[in-house]
Amino acid sequence: MPDETLSPPPPPVPQPASRTAPTAIWSLVLAIVSFFCGWLLTAIPAVICGHVARSKIGKSGGALRAKGIATAGLILGYMALVLGVMGIPLLVSMIQSHR
Repeated sequence: MPDETLSPPPPPVPQPASRTAPTAIWSLVLAIVSFFCGWLLTAIPAVICGHVARSKIGKSGGALRAKGIATAGLILGYMALVLGVMGIPLLVSMIQSHR
């Protein structure tokens, strides 16, 4: 015989919605811009923002998301740095050959 004096279960506790880490978005935007202009002015901050974003996302306990966006910003930022460093000798040789 079931006990009819059981109270109903408590309502579920709403979980706060996770939000996108702004530094992750900045990392990706700066990394993309670095391929078109401002190589050092945008690639280095893209890498820094990407590392900061991944750190904050890891420490947030689920309150922040967008780890993939931060990783994409890091990858593109490092690629822009490598391509820029490889392009410096080419730029120097072009300047010297023009003289």
